[in-house]
Formats: sequence, structure tokens, C-alpha cells
Amino acid sequence: MGFEIPEGESLTGLVLAASRDLLDPNFNQTLVYIAEHGPDGTLGLVMNRPLDKKLGEVALSPDLPKALRQIPVFQGGPVKTTVLLFARFQRGKNDEQLRCQIVADPQELIELPKREWVRAFTGHAGWSEGQLERELSEGSWLVCRPHTAMLEETVPHAMWEAFVGKDQRWRKLQPLLPKNTGLN
Repeated sequence: MGFEIPEGESLTGLVLAASRDLLDPNFNQTLVYIAEHGPDGTLGLVMNRPLDKKLGEVALSPDLPKALRQIPVFQGGPVKTTVLLFARFQRGKNDEQLRCQIVADPQELIELPKREWVRAFTGHAGWSEGQLERELSEGSWLVCRPHTAMLEETVPHAMWEAFVGKDQRWRKLQPLLPKNTGLN
């Protein structure tokens, strides 16, 4: 469920959940992690549209290191969809604190510390100066805290509904759920 953010505050590190009224097919029922937000514009990554492919299946480079071949690929947004963008996500002090670093050189992603995730995105979401603020005032988006559940290997189809719903108890229960439900 969304919350109010003071005017002028940066949305970097937060998630935009498309409102039920946002019918634009690029963003209908999406969760967008805000990687960069400032006076000049905003860059976001759609977190709940996996392409069900790994980097090794879509990368054109035969020199792709083996360690990177298993990175999941997502449809990151409608901007520059032919460009692969790499993001490293780091957990903060709890599951509702995520930091994101856009990484230019995928070689930097070969060895990751525990509690970090890497995702590849085809394209990204972008807003020019003042555009996102206008969409927020129109009620197109709910501002939400992120959650590490967005980074699970298989993103649940109900993830958007969980973010926009009034019942947020799942946030407290999520750490108690099995990590590999295929073994149950």
C-alpha cells in the first residue's frame, strides 16, 4: 500500500506500484523500482515482468563469462528496449531497504557478496523533468517501500496485487516462507 512522500523528496530507492486506473500497457500492473530520481528526471526498472530467460540465452557475446549466464532478464520498461542494462541490488538493514547500482561493466558482477542480486533488463522506464511528479499528482502511481521479495528467483504473479492491496501483513510473513517452494 502506498504512502505520501513530502514534496521535493527523492524517490530513489522506492517502488512505484501502478494504480488500478493506470491502463497504459507499458505500465499496467507494474512495480517500478526507482534507481535514480532528481530534478532532471527519473530512471526506473520494471521489476515484475520477467522474460523467463537467462542472460546466456539473450546475450549476443560469445565471451560472456559463465558466472553471468544465469542472470535473469526482465523487461525493464519501454525506453531503449534493445539495450541490456545491468543492475546490482543490495539489501539494507532489513528486507524493505534496497539499494540499486546500475553497472556499466558486467565483469563487475561476477563475484557478489551474500544478500545481493543482479538483474539484466531490456530497456528501462524514464520520466523527464516534472513528468513523474505530474503522474503522481494525478494518482497514476502509489509510492511504496521496496521488498526483497521482488528479487526472488521466480517473481510471484501476485506481487503487484500485494503492493497495491490494503493488507500488508505479507511483508512481515515473507521472511518465514520457504525459500525454495519446489522442495515442499
